[in-house]
Formats: sequence, structure tokens, C-alpha cells
Amino acid sequence: MQPLNPFLSAFFRGTFPAQCTPAHHHVLLVPTTEVLLTSRDRETGALFSDLAQTEDFLGSHVLRIPNGNGATPGGKETTSMREHRGKAKQYTTINGRTVIIKDAFVYANKGFKTLNQAQLLYDSLWYPDSLEPRSWLIYYISKPLIGTVVGLKDENAVSKPDSNGIPRTVPSTMDSHSGPVNTAVPRKRDIKSFNDLLSSFPMIARQMQPGLERLFKEFNHVFDKPLPPPPSANHIPDPDPEGPIATVVKNVRSGSVALGSQQENGHLERVITGSSFLDDEEQIMRGALETAVTAAIDIFQMVDKQQLSLLGATTDLTGPIVERLIERYVAEQLHGEILYPRICALKRPEDLELESKIKQMEFIDISQVGIPIQGGNAGKHELTLRLGRAVEEFRKLSVAGSPQQMMDILLLTLRTVTLFSDVPNGGPSDNPHSEKVSPILTINADTLVSLLLVVVIRSQVRNLQARLLYMRHFIYIDDVENGEMGYALSTLEAVLLYLQRDSGSLRKASRRNKKLWQSASNGDLQELQKIMEPERCDSPADYEADQQDALEPWNFTNGIRNGVAQSPTFQSRRLSQISPLGHVFPFQNQENNDNTPPNNEDLPPTPPPRRPKTVTMDMRSMSTSSEISFRSRATTIDSMGSGIEGDTSIERLSQTEDLQGESVLMMAVNNRRPESLRYLLSLEEYYSVPAVLADANIEGTTLFSAAVQLGNKEIIDILLETMSRVDETTRISYLARQDIRGRSAGHYLFNTHWLIPHIGRLIPWRQKDKNGQTPLFALCRSYDHNDYSEMVESGLIAATAAQGDGLPLHVDDHVDSKGNTLLHIVNGPHIALRILLRSDANVNATNEKKFTPLMVASKYGRLEMVRVLFGDPRVDIYARELRGLTAVELAKDDEVRNRIDDLVLFSGQPGEDGRITTVVRSFFVEDATIRLVLKSGAPSHDTSFTVTTCRRSLTDFEHLAKLLAIENPASWLPIISGMRSPFQIPSKPSRAVLRDIQVRLDGFLKILLSHSTFSTHEMLWEFFLVPDIQGDMMEKRSRLKAEARVDRLKEEYEPVQDVKDVEQFVDHARDMVRSVNYATKSVVRRTNALRTVMLDLADAGEIASKNLQPLGFIPTTHKQALEAYLDTLTPPTIHPIGALHSTLSSLHSTLIAILLSLSRPTSLISSITASSRSLQRNYASLSRSTRWPLGLLDDTRQRLDREKQDVIHREEEERDGLGRELREGSSGGDGSGGEGETEGDDEGGEEGGG
Repeated sequence: MQPLNPFLSAFFRGTFPAQCTPAHHHVLLVPTTEVLLTSRDRETGALFSDLAQTEDFLGSHVLRIPNGNGATPGGKETTSMREHRGKAKQYTTINGRTVIIKDAFVYANKGFKTLNQAQLLYDSLWYPDSLEPRSWLIYYISKPLIGTVVGLKDENAVSKPDSNGIPRTVPSTMDSHSGPVNTAVPRKRDIKSFNDLLSSFPMIARQMQPGLERLFKEFNHVFDKPLPPPPSANHIPDPDPEGPIATVVKNVRSGSVALGSQQENGHLERVITGSSFLDDEEQIMRGALETAVTAAIDIFQMVDKQQLSLLGATTDLTGPIVERLIERYVAEQLHGEILYPRICALKRPEDLELESKIKQMEFIDISQVGIPIQGGNAGKHELTLRLGRAVEEFRKLSVAGSPQQMMDILLLTLRTVTLFSDVPNGGPSDNPHSEKVSPILTINADTLVSLLLVVVIRSQVRNLQARLLYMRHFIYIDDVENGEMGYALSTLEAVLLYLQRDSGSLRKASRRNKKLWQSASNGDLQELQKIMEPERCDSPADYEADQQDALEPWNFTNGIRNGVAQSPTFQSRRLSQISPLGHVFPFQNQENNDNTPPNNEDLPPTPPPRRPKTVTMDMRSMSTSSEISFRSRATTIDSMGSGIEGDTSIERLSQTEDLQGESVLMMAVNNRRPESLRYLLSLEEYYSVPAVLADANIEGTTLFSAAVQLGNKEIIDILLETMSRVDETTRISYLARQDIRGRSAGHYLFNTHWLIPHIGRLIPWRQKDKNGQTPLFALCRSYDHNDYSEMVESGLIAATAAQGDGLPLHVDDHVDSKGNTLLHIVNGPHIALRILLRSDANVNATNEKKFTPLMVASKYGRLEMVRVLFGDPRVDIYARELRGLTAVELAKDDEVRNRIDDLVLFSGQPGEDGRITTVVRSFFVEDATIRLVLKSGAPSHDTSFTVTTCRRSLTDFEHLAKLLAIENPASWLPIISGMRSPFQIPSKPSRAVLRDIQVRLDGFLKILLSHSTFSTHEMLWEFFLVPDIQGDMMEKRSRLKAEARVDRLKEEYEPVQDVKDVEQFVDHARDMVRSVNYATKSVVRRTNALRTVMLDLADAGEIASKNLQPLGFIPTTHKQALEAYLDTLTPPTIHPIGALHSTLSSLHSTLIAILLSLSRPTSLISSITASSRSLQRNYASLSRSTRWPLGLLDDTRQRLDREKQDVIHREEEERDGLGRELREGSSGGDGSGGEGETEGDDEGGEEGGG
């Protein structure tokens, strides 16, 4: 059966395998099956599944790597892996092209039309479907080296019809005649600032630099000019020539010329006059800055026209845009040292007074500034979040570097307060024809002023008066008197004027709020009762004082405001004018609809008169020609009057919240004041059960969730008592409420694990936060908990019971966004054992880094967890992560690796004597060799083992086999020479080849230990018991033993005279072994086909799953079920079919070794026969020499006879020696006995090693 991958199918079906001989001198670069089946070539439009059938494509992905290009596995070369790290190496394909491999990437080079690059993903050994199994080394790459990969467009199986009922056609990116349609348009440069312009166009920067430097130097010199020398000085220098800035400043100071008249170039049109609201210093700075901006624009216009043309062709900049960029650039350069510090100094008295008043209002609640709040608690929560984002934006004023940036921040703040962050609670409408909710709010001017007032108070930004002046009078290009900018400045101006003139009620409300919050936070029940139940208090003097404090506006010093003292007569006249303005502030009329009592319910029986509200009419038109505009906007201070009242009624106070959105109840909970909480909950007229359950702070944390986070049992009991008044459905819904992090009270149960048995059935155990963690997941991650085991056990029991299906715990429901399961994070070995035994868990599930639970336990040194996971037969102990590392290779220290190696050792089958010997691990060394870790354990007592550890190289194994063959030439040995090198690509050595070497050597070692001849050989036991062996001494000893063996054969064995019986027996044995060998090869081939089909099925399922995910008509549950089924199809690294294939391949190599050993008797018989024939010829020649006449050449004849007799003697000794060798081999029975033992022991070796 052909493989699913089109490349492999075409390669092994053609003539390339015959051309690539030997196979271990070639490496295949195979694109993944998914890429070949789901993509096409952009140039030709052909599918890569079809291109992979061509010889050009196949030949370009086969590398020819002779042995000289890579280090041998035994380390016969001195090449170092460190030398190849980070260096590129060139390889040749079988069709003459070259590729370059550097690190984990392969680059197409000479001979390729397109210089593609691909990533080396992982490697594997591939066995084709043939009777003679030969392994091919395959490196899977991310994409082909030929052509340009374009993914196939995902087309819906059922196209949605249009309004006429006609199915829509999917637009194609291919033109039938001209191929792909190129719709790309050259992108122009994105210039955001003048600095970007200067850096993107160096020629413009070079031409403007001298003029700009001279301009800024003159500006600094004008404002930092030193005093002139006195007349008595010895030397009075000539004054420097005046520049344009110095001239403007001089004219302003002399008052002779109006500033900023119409410029000749027409850049600035507005006129600066000696306005009454601008003092001389402001006019000087304004005129100097305007002149500097104009001069900078003139410098830019004098740049080479060719450069300006290039600027216009490569960017989207226009003349006005460039002027704005220049203005902002100049303002930024002069902001920090000259302009802004001087403006702050001018406005410092006003800012000090304003900042002091704002400081006194920091405890105000948003419901006390006249904002109409709709939607109850949900609406107030959304408004609080919106204002919080606006506060964060407004605070950026503190680090703004120019008036333009300040204006941008102000506009963004106003946009933020009028923009919904999310659709209101309730989720999306189920009706597809329902009207879409607009994220933009329509807010009237008064409400916008109130919102900005809250932003200003909560942001605590300093120097607001200076910033307002800076934005209004130091921006020239943009019109700040009209449009959105003018509206924003007028709104901010109205807020600041209100804070200065009419904010006494807000300060009073802030003080009342602070007193209430402090009493609730400190547990002062007496003070709390005075505030919440004033009718029960003996002395209401404090509240009368509060009311009286609110009558007189707060003054900065000595009752003087803006330099004007207010007399009592003036104040009494203001207090006598009481005229409610419900038509101006309609939100006050809505308070009764919202069940809000009047503002004066909490006042004493005889309250003082309220402050009046006044309205100032618009005294001028909306024309832009006028320069003074304080009263002509919809949000003017006089049109507001005192409408923003600080509501201090008890009902309003009970619902107040601080900056974090914490209510009075939340403050009592967070400060661990159960007495305050109990008293407040007793006021059911203000804190009903629905209101308590709806209470949450700005982060969405409920009262119960906050109490659980704190772990205060008394507070939790109080809240549980309150929750008991509602039905179970409401309690379940309340406990499932999530905060902004997606966490509910169940995610914090590690603080109060004693609650799990009581409310565990109500907890949403499958609910996930923004990190994908469930409450049970959070419990398992609380490693430092004192009662960790008890807590997790109770959580597992409660989560299993909450499923309601009577099945074991579904661990797949508790996977976080990074793919970690409970087995990845749990820390207790007995808890992990419980999950393995009593839960439905995927023990080999991987996270986003492809780490299995065993890898995580190994990496962090959790030895007991490793031991528990090793005990589960489902765990894949040889699984690899993204870098190709296994669990033992991820261990951080040698002790952990040693313990894991011990577990691998004892997972094998012991021998008859109880000893276990295994090659537990193999790894690469920096000198481009490999090392294999041998462990041998023997029982020393009933419950203990003695374990020895040795590290050997492949050369050591080959040397061992060589010496054993010298000592015992008649015995059979598995062939371990000629193995493929894993370093054919040094930058990414093959771990599949390394694993294959380990499995083969482990089987070789186990065969020797069960061999009738070598199981008791001293050299074998020294090999895995002695850490340091001396190869020279071992070879010398083997040579001596071989010589001693020859002498022993002469003494103990008689030569075989009749070889016919032996020859007949050996031929019969060889025929029997050949038949078994042929059957073994047939079974190996079928096993390999089964393994290939199993791997292809998993790949096909994964590709099908990815293509089914976009189909919307398939339910999500069906997709999840498909993914779960595909997980079962994905085989582990060492799966049973693969282990069977490795065992049968090892058996096949053993049979080959037996056949080779059986060929030795035949060779000996042939040598004996040839020697006998030679002896017969020599005897015949010797008998003929006796016929010579006597006396003739006697000496010569005698000498020749002696030589012939010596030859005959040597040949007889050689024949006898061969006969003794044959007798030893036939009498030992090594061949047949070894065969029977090898088959069973080799399977045992695979089980132990794999």
C-alpha cells in the first residue's frame, strides 16, 4: 500500500531508490503531507501533490551525503558539533543542484529558480514496502524547495445565497489566461511626526538643520538674555543683530506694533491684539512662538524643490499637514525649558487654589455630580469603567510635550467618556434582525460637563489653568475656537470655573462620603449609625455643621476669590434668590423616577436655604471673529450655575463608591469588618438582598468573591446567610459571576478550601477565566497551600459530582489556554495517581510547547510524580517536544536523569537470575559522537537492588563484538557494524537514527546475556559493570585466549574424518533457517505496511479536522468529539506496532547472523576437502620420486623429498586443525541452540529497551 505523502509515494514507486545506493549515503527532504495536499504553486497554479510526482521535484529534495561529509557514529572523526553550530554547510542533490543548511533551516541555492527556504521540522526512519527492508533517513521540511506555496482557498461547502436567492460565487485570485492577479499597490511611507520626516528624508534634514538650530538658539537667547554691562565697564560689546523673534518681543514690550498681522506668505491669518485677558508676558511668548513657527515653515519652503517633489510622491503629506507637523515640532523643542515653565509660573496662584479644591473633592461619587445613570447597577458599573479609562487618558497630560499633544489628549478623553467599551450586559441578541447597538453615546452638554468634572477630580492632574491657557493661545494652525477643539476647550473651561466658583456642595458631599467610608472601613459602628440613622442620634450637631460648611464657598485665602472679597450682604443676596432650574437640568427631575429621594432628606428638620442657581444668557454670536468667548457655549459656567449639587441623602450615601468602584459594603468586606457589614446589611431599606447580590467593584468582583479572596470566615458566613434568602438558581448564578479577569468566587476557593464541601455543588467547576483556568485548575496550582492534598482531593470530588453524569472526571474540561492539563500542574503524587486511576484523562496530552505531563515533572525535578507517571502503561516515556528532547533530556540535573534512567531500567523484564541490564539512554556529545548509558541492576536483598551505571560509545560496542568473535569464532553474533551516522546533517543531528542505534545495541546486549556461549563471559560482564575499561588490555587478553584456544583444540579434540554427515546436517540447518528468515521478512513487511497505514490515518485525520473547523454548520460538540477521536488515533512514539516492527527487524538481523555462522562449517568442509586433495597430490608426487636411479642426484632428491614431506606435514596439521574446528562447532550445538534462545530473548530485549 502506498503512503499518503505524495512525495514518498512517488519516490519509492519510481527508479530513484535504485539510483540512491547505498541508502545510508542519501537523505530525503520531504515536505509535510499537509503542505503537499493543501497547497499549490503560485506561478504554475499546479497542486503540489501533482508536482511531487515529477523527477525534477523528487531529485531536488534528495541529498547525497557520503560518509566523508558527516561524522561517524563511533566518533572516528574529530569533527566537533560546536564547530558546525551556526555555520552554513552546502550539500548536493542527486540532480546536481545545491542546498545550504544552517541551524534548522535549509536554503535552496544553485540550480533552483526560486531561492526558497524551509525549516527542518523533525526526522524519521522510513522503511519502504519491499521484501528487503532498508531504512531511509527522512527530514520533514515545512514547505517545498521548488515553487511558491499558496494555500488553497477555504470555500464553504454551502454558499450563502444573496438577497435574490442566488448562491454567491467565491471570488478567485487566479485569472484563467494570465495566471495569478497581482493586486498589490506600492505602499507610501507613513509619516507621523516631523522627526519621522527628517529621519526618512536626510537631505531635507541636512538643509533645514542650520536654520532650525539658529532659530532655536535665538529663541533661547531672547528669553534667557543676560543683563547688559554697566556703563562703568571697561569694555561694552556691540549688541548682536536682532532676529525676527527678538524684533517681535521688542515691539510687544514697547507696545508700538500689533502682533502677528497677516504674513506675506499667508501662513497665519489670526491677529494677536492686546486683549484684556492676556498680560504682557503671555503676549510676548505667544508672539515669539508664532514667529518661530512661521520662520520654521519658511525654512522648509526653501528646501530643494526636487526633495519636496520626492516627499509629495512617496508620502500622503500635504501642505497643511506639513505645517501642522512643523508647528508641533517647534512647540516640542521649546516646551520643556522656556514656554511651559513660564506659563505655569504665571498661573501658579490660580492652579494652587484649584488643586486644593480638587483635593477636597477626591471622595466624590459619580452619582453625586448630576449625571443621569440609567440601567441601575449595571449602568453605573459601565459608566465607572468608562470614566476610569478616561481618567487614564487625561493623566497623560502630565507628560505631554506640546500644546498640540495636550489637545489630542483632551479630545481623546472626551471621546472615551462618550464611547461604550462593550455591549451592555445581556449578551448579543438572539434575533438576527435586531437593531445593532451603537458604541457611540449621544450626550448633552450638561452631562458631558459632569463627566469631565469627574475625570478632572479623579485624575488629580496639576497646572490645569496653565494647560488650558497653553492649549487655547499657543496653537496657531488649527482653529481652537470652533469645531471639536473649541467645544472641548469650552467644556474644560466650564469645569474649571465651576470648580473654582461653585463647588462647595461637592466638597461637602466628599467630606460626608469620606466620613462614611472611614467609619465602615474602621468598624466604627457609633459613627456609622450617626450617618445612616441620624434620627437615632442624640446630637446631630455634626451634620448641621456639615450643612453649614456647604453654604459658604471655599476660598483659597482669607475669603478672597480672584482678588475680590465677598461681603455678607452679597452672600445673603445670592442665598435669597432660590429658583430651581429643572428645565436646564432635566436629570434632577429623573431622580424621583429612579426612586431617589430629594437631596435634602438627610438634613436636619430646619435646614438652611439652598444655594440658588443662575443662568447667564449668551451675550454674543457664534462668530469666530470675536476673541473673548466665555459665555457663548452650551456648557458655560453661568448656564450651569449650581446645578451640579452634591446629593448627600442617606439613600445616595449608601450607594456611593470610591475610585475603585467599591461600595460601602465592599469597603467593610475588604477591611475585614464583619461588624460593619452586619450593621449595614441590617438596613434592608438601603441594602436589599438583590442589591447586595448585585454589588461589585470596578473589576467586577462581587462581595462574596472578595470575601473568599480574603478568607475571612465570619464575613463569609454573613454573606452565606444573606445568600440563603434566595433560591438555588439565583445562588448558582451569583457564584458564577465573573470579574474582568474572567474569575468567579470558585477560582479563589484555595483561600477557603473548607467551603468546598458546603457549596461545591453550586460552583461552576468548568468555568474558565481569561487564561483558560477553571476553579479546579486553580486549586491544583496552589502548591504552597498548607492543606494542598486535602484541598485538591475535595475539589476533585466536588468537580466530579458537579458533572451530573455519573462518569469519571473529564480532565479535558480543565485545560488552560496554554494546553496544560491537571496532570501538567498537579504537585502531589498520590493526587496524580488518583487522576490516572479515577479520571478520564489523556496522559500524553501536550501543551503549547509540546510538553507532556512527564516532561514537566522531569523538568522541574518532581521525582515522585515521575515515578507515578512511569507506572502508568499509557504514558509515552519517549515522547519529544518541539526541539526533539525527551523527558529525561529535559531534566535539569544529573540526579533527576539518573532516577529516570533507573525507572527505565526497572520497567524492563528481569532475567532468570533477577538481573536487569538495559541501554537506558543515548545522547549526543560535542565531539560529534554518541554515548549510551548502560545500567544493570541485581537484587541484593528482598526489597533492594544494586545498580551499576556505565557510559559506552558505539566504538566500544563494536570493539566488544570484535573481541568476542576472536575468542569464539564458531559462535554467532548479531551484526552491529555499518550503522548509519546521525551526524550527516551536523546542525540538526538525527534523533531517529540515535534511537535506532540505542534499540539495536540494547537488543545486541540482551542477546549476549542470554547467549549460551557469551552469557558468562568475563569481558561482557566487565563491559556493563566496570565504568572504565581499557581496550588495549582487553584486546591483548583476547589474543592470548585465542592462542590458548588453538592449543586446547589440539589437546581435547580429534579431527573430523568423515565430513559428509556434518555437511548434510549443516545444509539442512541452513535450509531451515532460510525458511524462517524468509517468513520473518514477510512478516516484517506486513508489519511495516500496518505501521505506515496507522501513521497516515493520524495525519489524514488531522488534515480533515483543520479543514472542518471553519464549517459553521457543524456543531461545536461534533468538532470537539472529532478532535477527541483523532487524539486516540495519534500513536505514541513507541507504539505497539512500531515495537513489533523493531523486534521483528532485530530477529531478522539475528537470523542473518545465524546464517553467517552456519556458513562457517561449510567453509571449513571446503577447506578440508581442498587440503585432502592437495595431500593426495603431494603423496603421489612423493611416491614417484622413489623411482629415480640410485646414485644419480641423491642430494637433490633427498632435499626435495624432505621439502615435500614438510609440506605434507603442514597440510596434514592444517587439515587436522580444520577438522578440530569443525568438530568443536558441531559438538557445541551453538547454532541451533542459539536460534531458539535468540527469538525469545530478542523480544525481551525490545521490551526492556523500548
